[in-house]
Amino acid sequence: LAITLTAGNQSKTYGQTKNLGDTNFTLTSGSLVGSQSIDSATLASLGTPAAADAGSYNINISNAAGSHGFLASNYDITYVKGTLTVDKAALTITADDQTKTYGQTKNLGSTAFTTGAGQLKNGDTIGSVRLGSTGTPATADVGDYDINISNATGTSFKASNYDITYVTGTLTVNPA
Repeated sequence: LAITLTAGNQSKTYGQTKNLGDTNFTLTSGSLVGSQSIDSATLASLGTPAAADAGSYNINISNAAGSHGFLASNYDITYVKGTLTVDKAALTITADDQTKTYGQTKNLGSTAFTTGAGQLKNGDTIGSVRLGSTGTPATADVGDYDINISNATGTSFKASNYDITYVTGTLTVNPA
């Protein structure tokens, strides 16, 4: 008898390990004889480790096992893959506040930022960001200016694994 078992779709967030279990599948065509049942199957995916990049991965299914007299060898089983979706992890990167004195030019650097506690996963580190402000020239008037932040990069950091929220800082220009 021909039957089809289809692995169920699952999801996780980058930085988490996923246990696919052995029961997330359905009998999508054909039927079993009598009271036989399929109780488990082997489910495997390259997306299960915590370090798996955000994206979609196949969930392979094999080795159906059951009870009430079920023997896989009595069936012509077609196994249909499911999909494991690895979602991006949330990450907030905030530009640090900075100050300067009127008449001075300010270099904001590329490392004056903080990340949300515990938001970087798998030992990822951000080496630099792009910081910019209209308050950096020597001619910028006394007052507060936004420090815009973007373009986080690092040797062990892939921005594509994160849903990044950039938060502006403040550059305060003090009187000379």
